[in-house]
Amino acid sequence: MIAKIIVKCIIYNPKLNRFLLIKRCENDDIGAGSWENTGGNIESGETPEDAVMREIQEETGITDIRIGNIAYVAVLERELPDLLIVYLCETTTEAVKLSFEHQDYVWADEQQCRTLLPDAIIRDFEKNNVFDILRRNEH
Repeated sequence: MIAKIIVKCIIYNPKLNRFLLIKRCENDDIGAGSWENTGGNIESGETPEDAVMREIQEETGITDIRIGNIAYVAVLERELPDLLIVYLCETTTEAVKLSFEHQDYVWADEQQCRTLLPDAIIRDFEKNNVFDILRRNEH
């Protein structure tokens, strides 16, 4: 299979016990107005981890990222399939400086994630026990 490789980043803030979600601009060609995790294409010569750091900094301005384990890998069936490598990342930063691609952000608990994220992402989160991170750290 030939596929485009995309990194996605589930950014967790342990102090807030929340995941960072960002909302695409309404005039975006892909996913206009939808909520998502940060991420994007791996550029030529980059490792997936290099792409994670670059995408997070470009899209959110956050630089104190600790890359953890891969949360899951998924394939999006398109004309040319996308292979998603989804990383768990941590930050202590709360302030976000969005790029031109995004119009809003939220540090979301599980219920907000379930309300804002597309069903396909929620199914992947459930299948791969992503919400367990928030549940383990509820106060």
